[in-house]
Amino acid sequence: MFAYARANHPRSVRGMEEALAKDPELFTEVAEKFGGWAAGVHGDEGWAPLCVDAYVNFSNDVIMAQARYEADGHYENSSFAECEASVYADREVMDEYLWGVFLTNFLWSHHMELSRVFRDRFARKIAANASVVEIAPGHGGWGVWLLSERPDARLQAFDISPSSIAIASSIAKSAGVADRASYERRNALDLSALPAGEADACLCSFLIEHLEEPEKLVEVMAHLLKPGGKAWLTGALTAAQIDHIYEFRKESELVLMAEKYGFRVLETMSVAPLRTLPKARFVPRSMGLLLQKRTTELG
Repeated sequence: MFAYARANHPRSVRGMEEALAKDPELFTEVAEKFGGWAAGVHGDEGWAPLCVDAYVNFSNDVIMAQARYEADGHYENSSFAECEASVYADREVMDEYLWGVFLTNFLWSHHMELSRVFRDRFARKIAANASVVEIAPGHGGWGVWLLSERPDARLQAFDISPSSIAIASSIAKSAGVADRASYERRNALDLSALPAGEADACLCSFLIEHLEEPEKLVEVMAHLLKPGGKAWLTGALTAAQIDHIYEFRKESELVLMAEKYGFRVLETMSVAPLRTLPKARFVPRSMGLLLQKRTTELG
């Protein structure tokens, strides 16, 4: 991966090396997992060119979107309809987008910090023989990682995107966990129609900022979980992308939203990139929340 990036995208290598230097042990672990799964899908020779090219294109798009956000003071789009034609309904665009995001779990150093909390405080701590629901798996890496950590767990995942269903399924197969994972095309906000209180754990990574009514997502997560069940929720704050439509500005917004729908907030982490735009008004942040569905009104 590094060899391909140095030869074809030399400017991208600095950020990769910063992530490696920040936590070599975790970087190596996650890179080997994710790279191995991608190699199982695209082949040993094919995965790095495809994924690194997609990652560089995605990262460049994010930088440009953040610059426009700095200039305009607001996100470019504010509705799902505005994003659908240009992103979600275009299979080629969506496939590249998801493979690009796939590598951010370890190539963006601040995302790697969230990855450690996800692994140590959520995936390794959920109930034995857990029934897990993943809402909007995207590339599928988070849910597959959980299954690789927990051979006793089973996963049901739901996403509105055909690209997501195809890519996440291929990653699960490559990782050898496809027999414990199912992927269904379904709108995340329709999941309230599923039986209540049957899941031991629920995860949703970087969907909430893509929604016009983000509270509905938190409500759905609470609906699906058993009392005492754990949830992992991540979201982006003042972080522009072409399909980010809900602008969270304060970490407390996500905390209060979780509490409103019956969650205890066990832990939070808010992280920012090592490098941001000069004199930025808006610092892009990624936030992870470890939640537990309350068993009583206040506990």
